Amino acid sequence: MTTRTNYSVVCPCGHEGQIIMRENDAPFSRQWESYLLVRLNGGSVEKHGFLNWEEVFEATKPTCPVCNFALTPKHLKE
Repeated sequence: MTTRTNYSVVCPCGHEGQIIMRENDAPFSRQWESYLLVRLNGGSVEKHGFLNWEEVFEATKPTCPVCNFALTPKHLKE
């Protein structure tokens, strides 16, 4: 089974996008995570195992589509 969680990312210019994390939560199966950007420029990443936020931002390189500002984990909305 796959669990999906949305995380908001807010640029200093005020634009808000999301990172969608999908992960395998089935017992007795191999762990994997994937991250997809929504309303942000950049890529996506999928990996067997776990990623921390620094690794996610390094792999996806999210930028704001409005002002092209490079976003970091500190821009995650709490």
